[in-house]
Amino acid sequence: MVNPAYRLLLGMIVLLSGVGFRSAQAQYGPAGGAPVPPGAVFSPTGYHPGNQVPMNYEQGPVNYQTVDQYQSYYGPADQSEMITRVLPVDRGWGYDHPWDGLFENLAHNSWMRVEYLLWKAPPGNQLIGSEIPSGNDPRQPFVGVDFFGFGTQSTRELDLSSIGTQGANGIRGTYGIDFVSGSIETSFFGMASENSSVSVGEADLLGPEFGTTDLISILTSVDGNNPGTDGRQFNQKVAVNYQHSAWGLESNYVINTERLLFRTYYGAGGLQIRPLVGFRYLKIGERMEIKGGFEELTTTPPQPFFETTIKSETSNKLYVPQAGIRMEFVHPMFTISAQPKVGFGVNNYNGSVLTNQFWSESDPTHVTQISQTRFAPTFEFGVNARIHLSESFTFNVGYNFLWANQVARPGGIIYYNTSSSNPNTGVSLQAKNSLDSYKLHGLVLGAEYRFP
Repeated sequence: MVNPAYRLLLGMIVLLSGVGFRSAQAQYGPAGGAPVPPGAVFSPTGYHPGNQVPMNYEQGPVNYQTVDQYQSYYGPADQSEMITRVLPVDRGWGYDHPWDGLFENLAHNSWMRVEYLLWKAPPGNQLIGSEIPSGNDPRQPFVGVDFFGFGTQSTRELDLSSIGTQGANGIRGTYGIDFVSGSIETSFFGMASENSSVSVGEADLLGPEFGTTDLISILTSVDGNNPGTDGRQFNQKVAVNYQHSAWGLESNYVINTERLLFRTYYGAGGLQIRPLVGFRYLKIGERMEIKGGFEELTTTPPQPFFETTIKSETSNKLYVPQAGIRMEFVHPMFTISAQPKVGFGVNNYNGSVLTNQFWSESDPTHVTQISQTRFAPTFEFGVNARIHLSESFTFNVGYNFLWANQVARPGGIIYYNTSSSNPNTGVSLQAKNSLDSYKLHGLVLGAEYRFP
């Protein structure tokens, strides 16, 4: 028979052995960082993109061991016992931040249009010189004033009717963003500098017997009265060079209407009328230069050759709030639109007139200038036809007409007048505050791309 004391001692040894084994498991179990046989804690599960697998996380121990510490203490781990974590797909910058979604929506609702322009802005039939006392058209031949005792000669004045009729190349770019309540559209256009001229040579000044005139004249008034009683005569080559440039930008907000009028094609098209409001900036620069020569060696005293130069330059800066209506007939294959806009703003303009040797070779250079700000109304009308080649790409062709009033132009700011008190060395021609209308119009050809 076993001694009861031995039985008690054996039971205490078994009990203490079980407590020690449990303590070791608690110290080196999964929460403590000890290796765990595969399948002891995790069970295999299926994964595919878009499958939301529930994950449970628990707080790691404070004394979490690094990989190097783990290997130095336990030795290298077998690859089959490594735990692999599957991360979600990288969703890009911001990780679903509200700004990320905003930029994405703006890109999906944006569009861009680029257009080729063939526009012109002719100055009209502005007369180079003053009227004549008879009231007849000075562009037609008339008997000239005998300034130097040459006898009766035929003369006429030139005008700018043949200037600026060809047009210049330009480009216009528009960027828009569509919202539920409307669209914001910002556009910029620029025109290449257009140079045009009109000239008369000696072959065009052979006299009435050859169907021409003897002279070309720039007539002036005297002290603001009696137009056409004084002036300058040319019997050599006369040339008028004219330069025009324009650029501008505008931004408009086109307000969406609640529904299409006369809706057709199951809601995919119809007549749509939308109001718009915006602001326009327009910069207009023009320059005119006139050169004419005179020579007469058969008179007593002889008149040697000298050349007269007249330069006139203007610059206009228009700041115009505007409003209008966009009318569109929308079809799944094409769109036809018309858009009138009216603006009321101001024009900050300046100009200068330079003359050199106007009366003779002893007449010095004179420069006069003007600068002022005036009220300036504008009107623009454009028609456009767009062909929808795809959901994202559209081809368009159209015509655009822009009118502005109270604009300084080179041919209009010259005051053709002389002073009787100092006719030879005083200021001959001067700059004056005379404003005209301005018309810029022509063909539009381009394409539009909508971001998918």
